[in-house]
Amino acid sequence: MRLVLASTSPRRSRLLRDADWEFDVAAPSSEEIALDTPERTVMGNASAKARSVQATCDALVIGADTLVVCDGEVLGKPRDREDARRMLALQLRYPQEVLTGVCVRDVRRDRELIGFESSLVVMKGDTEDLELYLDSGLWEGKAGGYGIQDPSGMEVVLMNGERDNVEGLPMKLLRRLLSLAGFEYPNSTPSEGDDVLRVRP
Repeated sequence: MRLVLASTSPRRSRLLRDADWEFDVAAPSSEEIALDTPERTVMGNASAKARSVQATCDALVIGADTLVVCDGEVLGKPRDREDARRMLALQLRYPQEVLTGVCVRDVRRDRELIGFESSLVVMKGDTEDLELYLDSGLWEGKAGGYGIQDPSGMEVVLMNGERDNVEGLPMKLLRRLLSLAGFEYPNSTPSEGDDVLRVRP
């Protein structure tokens, strides 16, 4: 089976490369939607991304979507610098939950396996650190306006959950979904756990 990553995120590609998996990259063409809960939103968007790319019949297409929830507000990708400043200032005051939905679309069987992962993080820093990060431009295109892997004066501390999830692709969950789809991956073992999973026939 061939893997196709329905994302142009360099962070997601790096996580797959670090797992020594061979894969193709395809840019998704779906519009992001907002559903009644953050969990349903990230799973729905992950599914839409996986379905939006063309793939051969032997492919497993991976879609992923990440949101940050802070003080009851859902934070997606900032519209501009001012929006990023507002999001980051909020996250310096309150802990945040990072949610990533993952969909594995089995093209041959015309079915989807979907789940999500949640992590809790806190951000530490001051106004000067925030402005330096904004100047770097690293906030662009990232849910919540930051990346835990970015060099920054602001410290992002993982309190609970998986770091891979905060980077945008929870690998333990992905391994479980790929295993259920029959994918044989090198040097890895499917994770056990209680992630929410759903199979769409």
